[in-house]
Amino acid sequence: MKYFKEISLPFVVFLTGACVLIIEIVATRILSPYYGNTIFTVSSVISIVLAALSVGYYFGGKLADKYPIEKVFYSIILISGLSVILLYLLTLFLLPSLGYSLSIVSGPIISAIILFFIPSLLLGTLSPFAIKLQGQRFPEKGIGSITGEIFFWSTLGSIFGSLFAGFVLIPQFGISQIILAVAIILIILGFFSLIKIGILKKSILKVILFSVVGILLISIFSTSKGNSVVYSHDGIYEKITIYDGEYAGRPTRFFQQDRSNSGAMFLDSDELVFDYTKYYALYRVFKLDVKNALVIGGGAYSIPKALLKDLPDATVDVSEIEPSLYELAQKYFKVAKTESLNNYTDDGRRLLHDTDKKYDLIFSDVYYSLFSIPAHFTTQEFFKIAKDKLSEKGIFVANLTGDLSRQEPSLIMSEIKTFQTVFPNSYFFAVDAPDKIGSQNIIFVGYNSNRKINFNDPTIAKNENQIIQSLGKRAINLDRFEFSKYPILTDKFSPVEYLTAKVLQKNFSQQKFIDGSEILALIDQQLRYGPRYLSAPGHKNIQKFLIAEMNALVEETKIQTWQYTSPDGQKHELTNIVGRLYPTNEKRIILATHYDSKKFADKDSQKQDQAVPGANDSASGVAVLLELARILTNSRYIPNVGVDIVFFDGEEGEENQGGDYTNWKPLGSTYFTEHLSDIYGNNKPISGIVLDMVCDKNLKILREQSSTQNAPAQTETFWNIAKKIDDNVFRDQVGPEIRDDHISLNQAGIPSFLVIDFEYPPFHTINDTLDKCSAKSLETVANAVLNYVYAVR
Repeated sequence: MKYFKEISLPFVVFLTGACVLIIEIVATRILSPYYGNTIFTVSSVISIVLAALSVGYYFGGKLADKYPIEKVFYSIILISGLSVILLYLLTLFLLPSLGYSLSIVSGPIISAIILFFIPSLLLGTLSPFAIKLQGQRFPEKGIGSITGEIFFWSTLGSIFGSLFAGFVLIPQFGISQIILAVAIILIILGFFSLIKIGILKKSILKVILFSVVGILLISIFSTSKGNSVVYSHDGIYEKITIYDGEYAGRPTRFFQQDRSNSGAMFLDSDELVFDYTKYYALYRVFKLDVKNALVIGGGAYSIPKALLKDLPDATVDVSEIEPSLYELAQKYFKVAKTESLNNYTDDGRRLLHDTDKKYDLIFSDVYYSLFSIPAHFTTQEFFKIAKDKLSEKGIFVANLTGDLSRQEPSLIMSEIKTFQTVFPNSYFFAVDAPDKIGSQNIIFVGYNSNRKINFNDPTIAKNENQIIQSLGKRAINLDRFEFSKYPILTDKFSPVEYLTAKVLQKNFSQQKFIDGSEILALIDQQLRYGPRYLSAPGHKNIQKFLIAEMNALVEETKIQTWQYTSPDGQKHELTNIVGRLYPTNEKRIILATHYDSKKFADKDSQKQDQAVPGANDSASGVAVLLELARILTNSRYIPNVGVDIVFFDGEEGEENQGGDYTNWKPLGSTYFTEHLSDIYGNNKPISGIVLDMVCDKNLKILREQSSTQNAPAQTETFWNIAKKIDDNVFRDQVGPEIRDDHISLNQAGIPSFLVIDFEYPPFHTINDTLDKCSAKSLETVANAVLNYVYAVR
């Protein structure tokens, strides 16, 4: 009897310690369908449980000193069991709405507080309480020995709970069953202990049992499968749901892991559903004789099934870490069991590392959504392992999810930079469109060969496979981007959850029609090329960038290149770049700016030998026009006129003129107007707008004097529109005459006006930097120009 009395409290804290860790392990699984199995989810759960336990330890000790009786101790256990029942009810009725309304960054910690704080706090009070009670029972032992004993059994229980949850409970039972079992164990432990010490009557047991039965009935009712759900069960790593619905108007069976659709099958054909899966056929473009293929990430086994259909003599290995998926794919997705398909329940990276096999094709499809991207499949080290296991001329294909926004940080930009360090001969495809800045699937292709592939080749464009046909249009021209600011991802540094959270924040926040932050990022990219005066390396880089952008954004691109010799004998090659939107419309307007920057900071008395960065005076106009080109290209509304986006070279004049503007002339716009017929024939544009210096934080734009004289009607129309957008920016006053590219256009008979904030203190100084620019100012100007374009008749 004495022995039982001595071990009863250690046994209780062993059980309650196990319950705490079971709740903590399961908590991640409860939240992951809504926020993904990310570091934010894991760290939030651990932090909240530890915080609750620490508060519980503190107040448990206080409570034990005040009420050192078993009645209070076992009552806390009973209440903690009821709190776990409440936790369960909240997961049924609150979490589905709360989970989808919060971001993956803030959502996990808020949800963890609501769901897990109270049960963990209550269970945390028990260890100090048990120490107090055990000390009263056996005062001869000493407080140190008792404390060590209680914490030993509590921690041992936690270890047992952690291992039992991971190796037994989660693989064998559903999350709901586990939570209810923990609740029932705590309720029974508390209830019968209270009865034993004569506190509760047995009639109360009926009440509690009826309550538990009621909860079970609610659970069954709330989780009953609708007609469309054909399978729903907790896998080892995520909740797996298979349901029937429609896609593109056709009956479709979907495979869902936690929050993400990661596979599908048309019920009326064997055709692949999602476009990204169809990129497995890239092996045809590279003319591979595929004998051995590896697919990392089985999902619904759509890609392995398609490969075996195309290549009946090939062997397809599949690495899928979730054990049940191969069997489910056979049962629900018509995947035949064949000796040609080898299924490995193994981590794909580990399998690649351990195998001696060489593969002609490796398709990595573990990045099935932004909610769950395994970090160890994003790093330089992983790509090196994959390349090492490719056969000569083999290809590695990876499907990632992200966006092509230039705003920092960027998962896709970091991944592209990382990928290229391993695969110098690499290609990237935007499944939706290369000019889309929202989230989409991006296909990475690494070729284990030096042979270059031209995806605009007529044989590819005429291929019967629609995906292969479209490769030229889907290919991402990397000249459009500058990668120096994006980190290379390694096993030691791969903040994938942070990067994906930023993508999700952009995609789930209210989308702006014109995004000033995106325009600001375009300015930043230009500045990373360095100075962009005529002989600077950055001048060539900005040209490549603008040509690539126009080729991606507009229907037709015209390039004007000519040699210019300055009076001092310096020779320069200059280039105007013209992007034509709606080129069949003969009635046209020009939206123009210059892209060269000033070589000498002639307004800076101390720095006149240094180059001007040109954030405002150069990059701002370029950035606004690039964003307008993207918007006009993707808009459902076609303006009444064709639009030419013109980037003039040499607006700053001769490179070495310094502060002497006596003989200044805009080189690019002068050449442009002298060769109008090369682009327009006999039909001149009806008007033009020139943008220059439009990102100042304290933006004040006056009507430029020569604009009001040479294009009075156009200037008036624009200002009437612009004032409605922001009359604090667009002022009615007429400012001074400013010499800029609109001068050349007006002299050529194209009524044009200048939009500029000339009262800009850093003008022609080394302080013309990004921090002087405002996203709001850029949005305001872009909105004004866009509305003017739609108003022109």
